[in-house]
Amino acid sequence: MDIKTNESEQNATITIAGTITFKNSNELRVVLLDLAKKKIKQIRIDMKGVDYLDSSAIATFIECLKITKAHNGELIFSNLNETCKDIFMIARLDKIFTFEN
Repeated sequence: MDIKTNESEQNATITIAGTITFKNSNELRVVLLDLAKKKIKQIRIDMKGVDYLDSSAIATFIECLKITKAHNGELIFSNLNETCKDIFMIARLDKIFTFEN
């Protein structure tokens, strides 16, 4: 997995490539929680390069969302492939996360 971050005072974009699994999701968790704890208002997660994610990635995203929402911020996902999108839909997480194309 490769993670790139572009951060300003109120916005951040995280671009992820590869597979997100239990073996590497903690690396993503550290990056996301760091941004969330800085009270970044809008965190965009570009998943164009992600081919698969497992439940540990979902848990990481939920943890980040909780912290972000506590300071009225938002977490926005973009460029999900069908496999990743299906994982969110099956878990009914499309109701709590925001998605863009």
